[in-house]
Amino acid sequence: MAEVQDLVVVGGGAGGFAAAMRAAQLGGNVTVVESGHYGGDCMNKACIPLTLLMTAAQMVRCVQKAGRFGLGLPEPELNLAALHDRKDLLVEGLRMGTEQLLAEVGITLVEGRGRLAAAGIVEVGETRIEARNVILATGSVQAQLPIAGADLPGVIGTEEAIELRDVPPRLAVIGSQAWDVELAQYFRLMGSDVTYICSGDQVLAEADGDVAQRLAKALHDGGIAIKRRVAVEAIRQGEDGALVVHLAGGQEPVVADRVLASRRLSNSAGLGLRELGIAMEGAAVLVDDRMATSVPHVYAIGDVTRGPFWSHKANAEGIVAAENAMGGNSRMRYDILPYCAYTLPQVAWVGLTEEQAEARGLACEIGKVPVALNPYAMILDETAGEIKVIACKKYGKIVGAHLVAPGAIDLINTIAVAMLSEATVGELMRFIPRHPSLGEALVDAAMDVEKRSLHMPR
Repeated sequence: MAEVQDLVVVGGGAGGFAAAMRAAQLGGNVTVVESGHYGGDCMNKACIPLTLLMTAAQMVRCVQKAGRFGLGLPEPELNLAALHDRKDLLVEGLRMGTEQLLAEVGITLVEGRGRLAAAGIVEVGETRIEARNVILATGSVQAQLPIAGADLPGVIGTEEAIELRDVPPRLAVIGSQAWDVELAQYFRLMGSDVTYICSGDQVLAEADGDVAQRLAKALHDGGIAIKRRVAVEAIRQGEDGALVVHLAGGQEPVVADRVLASRRLSNSAGLGLRELGIAMEGAAVLVDDRMATSVPHVYAIGDVTRGPFWSHKANAEGIVAAENAMGGNSRMRYDILPYCAYTLPQVAWVGLTEEQAEARGLACEIGKVPVALNPYAMILDETAGEIKVIACKKYGKIVGAHLVAPGAIDLINTIAVAMLSEATVGELMRFIPRHPSLGEALVDAAMDVEKRSLHMPR
């Protein structure tokens, strides 16, 4: 490949795909280097397959609640083989579609592990590709938690948990990320006796305190035992072959057949980054809001940078990096980046939490409306939740929103668009949602900021 490329993207996951496609749209000569499956971990090992599993779990719960809607349905018969067959077929189709789209627009695809030999040279085995710009999009890798016994048989990570074709009678989940909570709920609804263990105060570490509390109640009401503010000392093999999770503070150990305990780290090993003087923090590549590294013409996006590890974050960063590599001046907006968990009920938020606003010394006003007051939530029989809107006291500008509600993951996009437009709560209040819908609760929460809620009179 003698021709100098305008852009070489190392990694063909969500961010790498977005970067390559955007650069090609701008007329760039683009090459993508990928050592595994196109679509990255989100498509192949995480977001997509896990969301499908959570959809199956939601269906199980719907069947369990069918009697409340006058439907006498039998207990669902679990066929995990069929569920996983559907998952595998879906992932394969998406993966092939991704690779096909890249090829159709003239992007060159190179198989293998890319390495930076210099700022403008990417090595793939014996092949050297010269590039005017490089985008690192190598994602993240699963790693063990630093716990004694984390390497025992039966201690699994999220990737193995997603692929399990049996339901462990007893499952212990150690962690506080969205995927930990999702898998805990999935296996509980599929029949596991689940204990959820987190070292912090919250079941979902990054969430607003009110959101985390609501979610914890939903988990508890669903039969999940929760242990918070407790450290795991070690995992040991019991005499009967079971796994025993030993807890600090003399708390009673948790006995399980499987233990879910893993984390994700930026996938930067072997890329030659430190040799080139690229600034890093641990395994993560440091970037500015243009996605530029400390070395000119080298950009980094997605999980290879600092978290959160979200596919939509990587996608947005990829577009920003590509536009800058092609001569633009785009910047990433993290303040409007939605967070989400496909839990039951769904959790989503954007912007500042109440705790973060207080820490920054922002004078804010809060509007909160329980989902239980919303007619559509009543219809769905999904009333365990809350919608919370945070606004600047002086100007009324929306600085955050936090949802625990059915459809929260789609509803949060409305707030993200409002924040992108620098909308005020007064402007959100003028939005006319259809009836019945959860959008009414969102508007009502905005009205509550000014103590004008129609359902929570002050």
